[in-house]
Amino acid sequence: MSIEELVRKGTVHPFDAKPEEVARVMDVARRDLAVAESTMAESLDWAYAIAYNAVLQASQAYMFNRGYRPAAAEGHKATIQFMRLAVDEPQKKSIDYFDRVRRKRHRTLYHEPGLVSEKEAQEILKRAGEFLAYVEAFIARGGSSQ
Repeated sequence: MSIEELVRKGTVHPFDAKPEEVARVMDVARRDLAVAESTMAESLDWAYAIAYNAVLQASQAYMFNRGYRPAAAEGHKATIQFMRLAVDEPQKKSIDYFDRVRRKRHRTLYHEPGLVSEKEAQEILKRAGEFLAYVEAFIARGGSSQ
């Protein structure tokens, strides 16, 4: 699978994002991470879900910076598929982790509340913070690796 194949399948689309659009999506990611941290005492499920959303927003900022956006249908899955192909090798394990978080988030929000442990919520907060820093550094370098 390649990014070009995702485009052909309609999973992602070319997108000429302006720098302010990328910055706005990163602002949402940072806001969501802060809200997730402040929500820990109230609801582990919601903290987990909001931290995941921070990752999703940062991933979309990464995509925008690379000249793509996810298709509207199944946008979460499209974003994860793109990121698996696009990120540096050390980040690929994080993307796999975030995909597992995506699936658990869906279960806990819609079908089985109370699934998220404090340890899991703390882990997503930590890993989401690290991922946002990775994306911010990528964007600051002008979208290049290294």
